[in-house]
Amino acid sequence: MKYFGIMLLVLVCCCFVGTHAINTLENEIAHSDAKSHPNPKLPASEMPLEVDILKLLNVSHKDQGVSFVEGPIKKFPAYKFRFSPYGHVPLAKSNIVSEAMNNSRGFTVVFLYRQVRNNLGTLLSLHSPGRLTPWFQLTSNSRTGILTVKYRLRKSNKLIQIDWELPKHYRKSPLAAWLWLSLSMDFQEDLIRLDLDCVPSSFESIPSRKFNSHSFAVPRDSLVYFKEEPGRKNRFLGSIQVAKVLPYVTHERLWNCLEISRNLIPEFQKPLL
Repeated sequence: MKYFGIMLLVLVCCCFVGTHAINTLENEIAHSDAKSHPNPKLPASEMPLEVDILKLLNVSHKDQGVSFVEGPIKKFPAYKFRFSPYGHVPLAKSNIVSEAMNNSRGFTVVFLYRQVRNNLGTLLSLHSPGRLTPWFQLTSNSRTGILTVKYRLRKSNKLIQIDWELPKHYRKSPLAAWLWLSLSMDFQEDLIRLDLDCVPSSFESIPSRKFNSHSFAVPRDSLVYFKEEPGRKNRFLGSIQVAKVLPYVTHERLWNCLEISRNLIPEFQKPLL
């Protein structure tokens, strides 16, 4: 009985320390009750001013190398890409995507995808004609478990690269699990926000523009590539249910999570600018 009392006291102390270890205002905490969320599958609905890449391409299961699959969002189409004519081919209406990403306040890209194992795939890539160095590029590597974003600021030749670890349940699955992804580039706060499934949000600083003329801007004649990049072999293989660009910054998760950890280790906390 005495032993049980000691263990109970230790457990209570540990819980107290854990819940007070961080300032929860540093990270968005999702609703604890799934029913309280107004729309737990928002990316599937039509969001204001959205650019839906799958609709823009008019993707169909009738296309060569494309088939219907069942995705996490019921009654919403999802497509499996084995091989297709979309590789190395820029979107026909690339200017719609680049204009959405040229919003002075910032933009958000949203994906819901399931990648095959051992695949290094490009989800979205924007390039000036004849240039291999991208203005913006988002790649997913299911072999190393790394998600990478690369971008360039205007009037700068420096390519900035940021790597994040994909959730462990995604990396270890025999057939990679579906992954919710939302990445916002906020040019008012010079901040990148990444949300992956229900792990704590990640934040990275964008080099400050307060003392220089650098800013993110995609040239109007840029080419936009979906699932691949020009001159490379980083073709995405797997299934995609959501692929959208929003001409604004989102400040909360676009899907519902029952629980998000409150014990945030330093790399998950919002940086001080």
